[in-house]
Amino acid sequence: MSSGEGKDEKMTDGVLPSQTLRRMIADGAIRADRPVMPDQVQPASLDLRLGAVAHRVRASFLAGKGRSVAARIAEFEMHRIDLTEGAVLEKGCVYLVPLMESLALPAGVSAMANAKSSTGRLDLFTRLIVDGGQEFDRAPEGYAGPPYAEISPRSFSVLVRPGMP
Repeated sequence: MSSGEGKDEKMTDGVLPSQTLRRMIADGAIRADRPVMPDQVQPASLDLRLGAVAHRVRASFLAGKGRSVAARIAEFEMHRIDLTEGAVLEKGCVYLVPLMESLALPAGVSAMANAKSSTGRLDLFTRLIVDGGQEFDRAPEGYAGPPYAEISPRSFSVLVRPGMP
């Protein structure tokens, strides 16, 4: 997430430190179905967690201006998978998973996702999408709503459960 900090400070580009992320959680700008755990907050990032359901979709998509991801899921969904007991996401398929966290970003704050660790460690292609989104991996300034992870296993199928980062 990026922002300008301070009462009279101009907006600047950059990352927010963990102290600011913790304050945003305490203030409700970042909310979650289950409480955000201390180890999710990194020095300049927040690890988001998978929710309880995955939607197998025909293809990757963006919500598009003025449209919700949930409405678009209805157009693209092939079937829904309950993740509560763990489930396998098949290699070569595209899934959309609502995340446990939701955002109510203040004015001047936008968010960016980076899936480097998932891509490198597990060969999972992952991207963040949001309501009204016109590009992947970005929540615009002041975004309020749920984020979703698009997941596409590349080399092998993977077992996932709710709460996994």
